[in-house]
Amino acid sequence: MAKGPKRVLPKVFVDKSGIHGDGLFAGQKIRRGRRIIEYTGEKVPAGEGVTRSRGDEELTYIFNLSDKYDVDGSLNGNEARFANHSCDGNAYADIRNNRIWFIAERDIDEGEEITFDYRLQGDELYPCVCGAEECRGYMNDAEDEVVQEIMGETR
Repeated sequence: MAKGPKRVLPKVFVDKSGIHGDGLFAGQKIRRGRRIIEYTGEKVPAGEGVTRSRGDEELTYIFNLSDKYDVDGSLNGNEARFANHSCDGNAYADIRNNRIWFIAERDIDEGEEITFDYRLQGDELYPCVCGAEECRGYMNDAEDEVVQEIMGETR
């Protein structure tokens, strides 16, 4: 049985970011809706992912795959782990068939940093420095109950 043509992903590269440390950048124009890159790494039980992320809360490459598993991009990962958070990201994460893909939310220009909204979960707010016009000030999911409680207390 013949296979169809293999999809070629757009070129990306890692460089210094104006947001934080290193970032992931478009090596060519990327059209809205196009797959950009798969987030790869070691598949670990969810509890192990939490433990590993506590080791360095400033820099962690743990991505939640499901209720049962996380992907640790620091082990056997690729450039995708350098995608920084932005409250107004130009990409989003799409999980299908136990694979994490970054998809262009809008057209992305060559040389533009590829970012997405982390929507972190947890019992504390993680400060955001994305610089977006509509920055909410934290990387957490605005819909998270804990965030709602904390933000309700600070208003």
